[in-house]
Amino acid sequence: MARRTRLASLLLACLLVPGVACKRKQSATPSPAGAAQESAAMGTWDAWLDLAPLLEVARTHAPATTVAALEKATKLLRTGKARSADRELALLADSDGRHWISVARADLAALYFTRCIRGVVWRLEDLGPKSTPTRRSDFSEETRIEAGDISVEAMLINLDAALAIQQPTLQIQARIARARVTAYSARCAANDDVQELSEGILKADLATLAAEGHLTPDLAFLWAGVQMAEYSGAAAKPFLLLAKEGGYTDPSVVYMLGVIALEQRELDRADAHAVEAAALYAKLGDREQQAQSLFLRGEVARVRKDPKAARAHYEAAQKLAPGHAASLLGVTRLVLASEGPGRAISHLQQVLPQLLLTGPLTGDKVQTAAANLEGVALLATESELASVLQGALLAEVDLEPDPVRRGLRYFMAATLDARLGEYAHAHAHAVLARDEFTASGAPPPIDVDAFIARIEAVSAGN
Repeated sequence: MARRTRLASLLLACLLVPGVACKRKQSATPSPAGAAQESAAMGTWDAWLDLAPLLEVARTHAPATTVAALEKATKLLRTGKARSADRELALLADSDGRHWISVARADLAALYFTRCIRGVVWRLEDLGPKSTPTRRSDFSEETRIEAGDISVEAMLINLDAALAIQQPTLQIQARIARARVTAYSARCAANDDVQELSEGILKADLATLAAEGHLTPDLAFLWAGVQMAEYSGAAAKPFLLLAKEGGYTDPSVVYMLGVIALEQRELDRADAHAVEAAALYAKLGDREQQAQSLFLRGEVARVRKDPKAARAHYEAAQKLAPGHAASLLGVTRLVLASEGPGRAISHLQQVLPQLLLTGPLTGDKVQTAAANLEGVALLATESELASVLQGALLAEVDLEPDPVRRGLRYFMAATLDARLGEYAHAHAHAVLARDEFTASGAPPPIDVDAFIARIEAVSAGN
């Protein structure tokens, strides 16, 4: 399966199932909402895009040559020349103002890198004015590291050195930069250990900055995500508003506010946020998130007990993004409530080709199909809905001509068996999945043996 961070998974689960509250940790308390409400963000988002807030602080704390280099860099950033700006700063990497330079280069890299190569280096490019960098994670062994690529490890070591200097203003700026770097290094990590370490540093830095009232608009948004994933929408909302008031323009801010409004049963507000988010995502051409916003409108209609409107929104989402898991299950939930399990299973049977794709299931298509099924299974949280999905996966599975697709259906049914506590069935379906993958002659897209071993261990423990 594709690499996915634990923080991202937690947040994704909350965002995709707005009617279901995320589990709260009882051993800790969320960051106080007042900390966000009583302070302004550390600079506006527009200002941060050319490092203006950092420059203003550096004027009174950094050497004159460092300030001059930062001034040149900000001018270059205003014209879209991120790579040239970094080269300007790099000239002073070993100067007496090196810690301020390290902070500036880390901020710049996190805001503007266009390619993360194997989690080891980030690449900057000179783009046009007002151009937004397109992020890309590149784990190809054939991609060469070039002169001017920025070492992620070196950035973090340099930021640690800046934090070790007993200068509070520098420490604040270094922590802001390190949070930005670790946010991306966790999403594009060289290995699992780096991912786990990055996530731990990120959460600790965000918590410190939140407690001290030093969150920037983008970091307020990240901290809101952590609050929403680990505590509640109520804990996240003040930080989302802080991000929005600071000019952070990511449509996810509006979408998440809609999710929280639905959670708090403020239905008119939830629907208004969903409409706004859908329009913003449409402007960006992000059909998947536009569909997610339409799904949110469907959830609002469902809570209003308007199944006709809810279904219309769910189906509109599926037209935008065929196989959209949340809206697919949204329709299934409505059918289950109005017509019973048999009709719900039939409905899911009809849409399975959207998830399992058509044509030869080879290469990346196998991973996509597996991820599609996994996404639906993860969202089928209610036991009755999980049973319906299990029934659809197994119904007429023998008529499926492709052994890989049969294997995927058997395996996902096995995971649902395990969730429902039916371990004997889970073992049997997993063995069938393994046999189908073996018969296909292709490398299995899933480690079925590991799953079987876990099932056997659980069964032995019972």
